[in-house]
Amino acid sequence: MSYVILNGMYKDDSFIPRINQMVSDEFQRNNYVGDTVILHDEEIKPCLGCFKCWVQTPGICIIDDYGREVAKKMIQSDVLVYITPINYGGYSAELKKAIDRSLGLISPFFRVYENEIHHEMRYDEYPNLVVIGTLDKPNSDQEEIFTELVQRNVLNLFCPKYSSQVIYTDDDEATIKKKLKNSLMEVGEENE
Repeated sequence: MSYVILNGMYKDDSFIPRINQMVSDEFQRNNYVGDTVILHDEEIKPCLGCFKCWVQTPGICIIDDYGREVAKKMIQSDVLVYITPINYGGYSAELKKAIDRSLGLISPFFRVYENEIHHEMRYDEYPNLVVIGTLDKPNSDQEEIFTELVQRNVLNLFCPKYSSQVIYTDDDEATIKKKLKNSLMEVGEENE
């Protein structure tokens, strides 16, 4: 099985690299192969909102930068992991930019799913998703928004299984490892 971690940390973050390493270690213990993309280290321009990835170059963004490689890594993985500081209940700007640029992974056509209008699948299989958000301290409003955001993204990304977890910077190492292990176990089986 394969994984890719999209690390949306900011350059001065000293906490998320520890989380990233723990996630990588857990995957490797379970014989997964994969890698981490530190998003701020790559050139990924913002989405233009032109929808050419739907109509002119199906599945491929017209912007020729690392954003194309990120989308490719996303769709080719069995487990996709987002690691991000939680900002106002949302993802970091770096992670949001990468997610926006993966729009071509879904079809421009629509379907009704659970009484809502959603896009159709472009591909036969999509990865499971683990989303790990970090906060300095508990904040129920931000955590509620974050959880809802992940649930809505899962609907649009066709993830067969998903897990979301909030980790606090003052959590001890045993608590962090337990939270990470539980999240990874929730999505650890192959896509069905």
